[in-house]
Amino acid sequence: MAELSPDQVAENWGAIASDYERAFEGLSGQFAAHALRLLGLRRDDHVLDVAAGTGVFSLMAARAGAKVLATDFAPGMVARLRERIAEEQLSGISAEVMDGQALAIPDGAFDAGASVLGLIFFPDQDRGLAELRRVLRRDGRAAVVCWRDPATLQLMTLVKQAVHKVVPEFQSHAAPPAWARLAGAEALKTRMEAAGFREVAVVTSKAVQKIDEPEAYWSGFTRSAPPLAHLFGQLGPEVTAAVGREYIGALRAQSRDGLPTLTVEACIGLGRA
Repeated sequence: MAELSPDQVAENWGAIASDYERAFEGLSGQFAAHALRLLGLRRDDHVLDVAAGTGVFSLMAARAGAKVLATDFAPGMVARLRERIAEEQLSGISAEVMDGQALAIPDGAFDAGASVLGLIFFPDQDRGLAELRRVLRRDGRAAVVCWRDPATLQLMTLVKQAVHKVVPEFQSHAAPPAWARLAGAEALKTRMEAAGFREVAVVTSKAVQKIDEPEAYWSGFTRSAPPLAHLFGQLGPEVTAAVGREYIGALRAQSRDGLPTLTVEACIGLGRA
């Protein structure tokens, strides 16, 4: 078995659940809302969220009246989602610790399923896609979200540029990140079809986030995903602060109104079981 990367270890995600929620849901929530619209859920549909993280898609679906099971392999993520469910006093939604590559769910149990930037981290992505299809009823609908183009993903390219400017001698890990193994419309369509989905179509989704408090955002961003926490742990606090100034400056330079702005694109694959 290949060695797991930091973003494939459950404990690493659980440790940063709140920072992930604050840093990324401004963007991932836009993709989740788009996927929800495309699925066309009906009230009381039974919906599965695979690799739900802190639950932005699950919460939206539950607010719309769906019956939702949110699953994630990281107990810390599930604990945070359960807190949010309790805070909103939502009914018809539960969250369970579960491996998306081996779902403890009967065949055909759900009307719809989704994974928003979650399944892309799986060691065996194809197994995850096949499991998602297995637990859907015949003609059940699925939405899978991945990044459109890792090479131009602004979230990460700006980090790399800022690190290189501050510490040009720093050598990052050369291997492609785990999440980049499933990216782009063609790959997503091919992989969903190979997993047994029918009528697969892929749309591009764009998310834009304005950052009102860039210094506070940066502080949380450095701890908001296991690879980032590892990277900035290596660099140390002083270098991290310098990288942050470069990162925020680059964001401001491309904004129209002075507020740092992130713009990212994802692919949403839609298919039927």
